[in-house]
Amino acid sequence: MTSTDFDQLARIYSAEKINPWNDLYERPNAIRLMGDVVGKKVLDAGCGGGKHIADLRAKGAELSGFDLSAEMLKFAQDVHGDAVDLKVANLAEPLPYDTEEFDAILCSLAMHYLKDWSQPLAELHRLLKLGGHLVMSTHHPFMDHQLAGGENYFAHKLIEDSWTKNGRTMHVRYYRRSLTQMVQEISKAGFKIASIEEPMPLPETKEQFPDAYAKLTTQPRFIFFKLVKT
Repeated sequence: MTSTDFDQLARIYSAEKINPWNDLYERPNAIRLMGDVVGKKVLDAGCGGGKHIADLRAKGAELSGFDLSAEMLKFAQDVHGDAVDLKVANLAEPLPYDTEEFDAILCSLAMHYLKDWSQPLAELHRLLKLGGHLVMSTHHPFMDHQLAGGENYFAHKLIEDSWTKNGRTMHVRYYRRSLTQMVQEISKAGFKIASIEEPMPLPETKEQFPDAYAKLTTQPRFIFFKLVKT
């Protein structure tokens, strides 16, 4: 997907008050896995509109963030102003930060848009201090298996999908890969896997969004990795 595609996605998400998949499932679990960040220098890689940044700042972290979409960054800028260093950057290219600049990095729901993980994982590894950690969420390989045709679970395959939100349809393209391939690419980049999680949504999801709750508690949607630079 291009920056123009993500700009369109920004306009769609801007109209949403609350999204069960993100606000009640992905984001709270990603923030929980980030652990104690008080006084730590944290990078949000693919920060979007800055909701994760707000949560991490509330926990006492010093934040920087980047995104491919300038439109997404406008939402983050409106909320955080000059308190957060925000940049336009591409996760698939060399990143504009110093080696070992960050204590921790969050990469939320961005990696599945990339065919090749070697460059982004190598860069995120470079940016972390020794002993620092990366929390990464991405599409669960089970979730995309049916969309990929349901024939070869181990296929590294481009998926073309569409989402309709608030009366607007967004056509998206992303890549599915098996868990084995994910682990191999993570290990090749030099990370130690501290944990792999398939978490549950917040309890309040059941009352507010019963259909989403039923899906999220019976079918894995996203997978979460906590990775350490050793």
